[in-house]
Amino acid sequence: MRPGITFTYLSVVVDESARVKFGGTPSANVFAAGEIMSGNVLGKGYVAGVGMAIGTTFGRIAGREAARHVRG
Repeated sequence: MRPGITFTYLSVVVDESARVKFGGTPSANVFAAGEIMSGNVLGKGYVAGVGMAIGTTFGRIAGREAARHVRG
């Protein structure tokens, strides 16, 4: 088992390529998608299903960018 964060209402901060920002600077190799970064999109509250749409969209972006990072 590994610990993880499932939902952060205020979320981690990400840029447009789903890179997690630390102190305003995007990380080279830490990406986020889904509920952990949904606060960037939602602000306050949301209707059912929106989290799934965010996860799908940013999951694809984060996956693409992570693959790009690994390829160099």
